[in-house]
Amino acid sequence: MWPKLVINLAKLQHNTEVIAKMVEQVGGRVFAVTKVVGGDPYCARAMLAGGAAGLADSRLENIRRLRQAGIDAPVLLLRSPALSEVSDVIKIADLSLVSDQAVLHALNQAAALAGMTHSVILMVDLGEGREGVAPQDLPRLVEFARGQNSLKLVGIGTNFACLNKAWPTLAKLKALVNLYHQVSDGNMACLSGSNSSSLHLLMTGQWNQSLVEINHWRIGESIFLGWDLVTKQPLPDCFQDVCQLELEVIEVKQEVVRLQPATKILLAGGTEEIGCGSARPLDRRVTVTGVSSDHLVAVAEGQHKIEVGSILTFGLDYQALLAAANSAYVKVEYVDWLS
Repeated sequence: MWPKLVINLAKLQHNTEVIAKMVEQVGGRVFAVTKVVGGDPYCARAMLAGGAAGLADSRLENIRRLRQAGIDAPVLLLRSPALSEVSDVIKIADLSLVSDQAVLHALNQAAALAGMTHSVILMVDLGEGREGVAPQDLPRLVEFARGQNSLKLVGIGTNFACLNKAWPTLAKLKALVNLYHQVSDGNMACLSGSNSSSLHLLMTGQWNQSLVEINHWRIGESIFLGWDLVTKQPLPDCFQDVCQLELEVIEVKQEVVRLQPATKILLAGGTEEIGCGSARPLDRRVTVTGVSSDHLVAVAEGQHKIEVGSILTFGLDYQALLAAANSAYVKVEYVDWLS
């Protein structure tokens, strides 16, 4: 049955291995982000087998899915916990990214009630404009976190390139390192300053010894898509076809496009399956011309054998993969299972 998302687990493991080794060479470790596939346990196991030191996800439901599948690796909650879910957070997540005093207080109360200690990384905003306190407010938040008896402050971090495309730069990351030195008491082992976008600095030779203390990398997109997030160019020795979407053709008719005979193709799949992302046909004779909620329209030029019932395969960008992997209408199929 289609639509079908085909995930190659061996290629996913391979990409993780390649990226984890890149990060290890500069003294870091990778927490593989599973949110794009909704906390899929098969993908999580592939990434752990590829050398990820832990997993990260923004949704508590996804972390619960990982735990119910028997995965006991360290898991980071990427999105600051909602007050309504703190009691569950401390039970199934090992650590959380937090940037609000009220959330720290609630986590501390929940952890104390459960007789547990919960680890936190405090987030600072260095230009992305999403989560994080202003740099000048970080010392105050650090002091508050250290005063909570059931919380363990393990580090600080920042985020780039997710909301306003504020790309990481050497200057911004040096500023993070300086903040770390300012607030560290010698017991903060984690400086979480990098996501997939920071791999660009490695690829272009900009990463240097001044950033050696940045040791925690949250990597998702580059593992699944095998590319440099900044340039969208392939990462060396990585696969770009880990995940592919298959759609079924439901209508074919002849048309004239740019004064040339062409074939209009209607496929069973639309924004319900790919959201606001884009899908690119692997067949270079096919061009997507439009997408509605339930239909994808394409044109095929030249000789081909596409007919009603044919299956066309598409590569996906990150937003399309996010939608497809979490759509109730898409069947997931795994290939090249791990031994």
